Parts: sequence; C-alpha cells; structure tokens
Amino acid sequence: MDFMLVFLTSLLSFLLGYLRYRFNYWELRGVPQLRTHFLYGNFFKIQSVHLSELLQETYDAFKGTAKMAGTYVYWRPIAVIMDLDLVKLVIIKDFGQFVDRRSFHGDVLTSNLFNLQGGEWRALRNKLSPIFTSGKMKYMFGTITKVAQQLGETFEELVRSQGTILELHDLMARYTTDVIGRCAFGTECNSLKNPKAEFREVGRRLFQNNNRSIRWRVFKMTYLSSLAKLGLPVRVVHPDITKFFIGIVRETVDSREREQIRRNDFMDLLLDLKRQENGIGLTVEQLAAQAFVFFVAGFETSSSNMSYALFELAKNQAVQEKLRLEISEVMAKLGELTYEAMLDMPYLDQTITETLRKYPALASLTRQASEDYEIPNRDDCDGEPIVLQKGTIVHVPVLAIHYDPEIYPEPNEFRPERFAPAACQERHPTAFLGFGDGPRNCIGLRFGRMQVKMGLIALLIRFRFSLPLGSPQQLKVTKKNLILLPGEGVRLQVDRLKSRLM
Repeated sequence: MDFMLVFLTSLLSFLLGYLRYRFNYWELRGVPQLRTHFLYGNFFKIQSVHLSELLQETYDAFKGTAKMAGTYVYWRPIAVIMDLDLVKLVIIKDFGQFVDRRSFHGDVLTSNLFNLQGGEWRALRNKLSPIFTSGKMKYMFGTITKVAQQLGETFEELVRSQGTILELHDLMARYTTDVIGRCAFGTECNSLKNPKAEFREVGRRLFQNNNRSIRWRVFKMTYLSSLAKLGLPVRVVHPDITKFFIGIVRETVDSREREQIRRNDFMDLLLDLKRQENGIGLTVEQLAAQAFVFFVAGFETSSSNMSYALFELAKNQAVQEKLRLEISEVMAKLGELTYEAMLDMPYLDQTITETLRKYPALASLTRQASEDYEIPNRDDCDGEPIVLQKGTIVHVPVLAIHYDPEIYPEPNEFRPERFAPAACQERHPTAFLGFGDGPRNCIGLRFGRMQVKMGLIALLIRFRFSLPLGSPQQLKVTKKNLILLPGEGVRLQVDRLKSRLM
C-alpha cells in the first residue's frame, strides 16, 4: 500500500508538473497568454460558450499591445493573430509556409479539397478550379433560377396554408439542398416539396447537435489525426452518410458513363478527373469525398447566410426597401432576370457581404506552420524573435476582426454601405474574411453568392419581411457547432407585396 501511494503521488506530481510546463509554452517564448485551466487549457468554458467567444476574449485582451497571443486547446498550444498585417502574411504573402489547415483523417470522405494538405491539395485545387469560373456559373444560372422560382412558390403556398409567421432557416436549407443536388449531382432532391427528402435528412444529420459533450468533440478534432495513426477507430462522418454519398456518386457515374450524358456541372468535372489518361484518375471514393465537401460547404453556409440576411432586412426596413428598389430597377431596365442582371446589383452584393461580416460561417480561419516561421518586424517585446514552430496551429479570429470597432465603427449595426467600393479601399485588405483569403480561400464563393442572390431576389420581389411582435433583436447562435448556425431558427413575418416585381 505504501509503495502504491508513493507511486500514485509521484505520478500525480509528474503529471501536474508536465501540465504546468505545457501551459507555460507561450510565456517561455515571450508571447502573452490568458490564464489557463489546469486540464483544459483556455477552452475549459467550451461547454457553455462558443469558440468565437473564447477567441474574442483573447483578441480583446491583447489587441493593440501584441501582434499575436497564445492560447491552448487542451494541451496543444495555439497561436491567435490580432494584427492584420500579420494575418496578410500568414494567409497570402507567406502562404507557402502556411499551406495546410488542421486536417482530420479517419474515414473515406475526409480526402477532400478542404481537408487535403500540401502537394495533394495544390494538385486537386488546380483541377477543380475550372468548375467555379464565371463562365461555368453562367451555365448553372438557369438551373438555380428554376429552384429559386420553386422557393418563391413554396413560400406563397406556406403563407396561404400556415399563416404569415414562418421559420426560415429550414426553408433556406431545403432551397440550397435542391440547388446543390441539381448542380453537383444532377439529382432532383425535391426538398422544397418534401421536407423529409433523403438529401435534406442527410443534411440535417450532418449538422444536428448530438448529446456528446462538446469538449469531447473538440478533443477528438484536436487529436484526430494522431488517434487515427495509432490505429484507433476514429471517424468524422457516420458510416451511413459515407455509404449514402459513395452510393449516389457511383450511381451517377455509372449512369452518365453508360448513357454518355454530359451536363457541364460539378460531377462532369469529377468524371473528367476520373478518366485521366495517365492512370492516376480519381477513384469513386475520392469523387465522393469532393462531392461531399461541395454539398456540406454549399448548403448550410448559404442557407444560414440567407436566413441571417432576411433577419437583418426585417430589422432594417429602409435597407430592405433600398434593396428591393435596386432589384426592381435592374429588372425593369433589362426586362427579365438574367445572369448579367444579377451581376448588376451592387447593393445586393453589399448586403450579402455585410451579412457575412456579422455572421461569418466560421469564427476563425486555421492554418498550420509547415516549417519554423519567425514573426517579422516584432515591436511588442524587447527584441527577441518569436518563432512559430513547425506544426503550430494558427487561428485568425474572423468574428473578432469583423466586430472590431476600430475597423467597423458601431459593428453591431447592419450597414451594407460599409462595402461600397470607396469604403473598402479605406480598410485593410484582410479586414473582411467571410470567404477566407489568399490561395486557400473558398473555391466556391462565386457559386455561393449566386445561389444566395437568386434566393433573396425570388423572395424580395414577392414578399416583405418583418419581425413578429415580441421577437428578439439578436439571434442566438448554437454553442454546440463550430459553424455559426442559428440556435433557435429564424422566425419572421412574411407578407405578400400588393404587386409582384416580376
């Protein structure tokens, strides 16, 4: 018993000493840090607050006094950048030393563009970029127009049958699911007509809050690759969802190759990659991984963006009327809603961008140092250089930057005019990060903007949106998802306009 007591005491002392050493990582390098929890690091409050709030705390504590601060996710040191010049270096100028994101490996669908690293990422990005050019977007415009028309018709039917108070977030997700189903898979998802359509149910499962502790999920994401390398059974996506996407892609591939169908859509480009003559074409599983990330990145982020935009327009009637006037004037000038007409709506662009400022999909951008990197022009210490060690994860706190009153005065106010060309010229080039920036920005930003624009146009020409009596002035964001999603939906009053604009 005495031996066991001594052993356990020694072991506990060793562990506490080790943790104390680990949580002094940044201070030993001259980097400021907040006080840490002895076990969870700086993320001990992750169960009750969102990741964005934790990064905001670090940003507020050190912004203006340091270019970078240190924090900890469990025992892993994380760098948080506050200085926009340093942000520009990391994600643009010195991108070659920060090519990779923190990656997650554990199942087939993680071999996608978002998650790949180094040379694999570069090669695939170059191959996929042609599908997202302006010319390809124009080709898909007609398909999105048809789904947007169905969205307007669905709203009209719901207003007739259920009344004028509608929950919008799920409706927007059904719309974007149908858009991506057609453009990526050539499949009629019919989510707008059938809320329980298979594609929509899969989307719900991907983003639903489960009962597992958020701390456990953050731990798993932080150490996922290491756990997988040890041979432990770690997965990111449920096997049923993996089976669904591989099945739908295999069925589409077989059908198009058998019937020689070509639609010039996302799936056609993937098929071209599959048929490469040099023998290194993509497998069906690799095709499924790309289709999966296109689906996940496209439907939820865009549907949330539309929901948030309509919420802000409901709060700001003058902005809503100004936007509706722009839409009506452009359509009257051109006689119909064309691709060129959609591009000729600058205030609509500004409205979407301001929505992304207030509600970016991700609270932060992450990058990983591929080699030791010395922070240049350091002026917040006694001259000792700071070196980010190879493998260090870097967080760019997007939401904190977007709400910095020195960058965006009165940041809680919704003002699309912030993104008029002249106003943008006055700000730092990395002051807006709604789509990321640099070579690893969102590859589908044109597509995302287009489906959001078409959805908003289809609704604003038919309806006026306002807040129901007693509604909160701020939306709650769920704390159980790393993506900034409406926690309790978006309920708005939807009234038909006396005369439609189209």
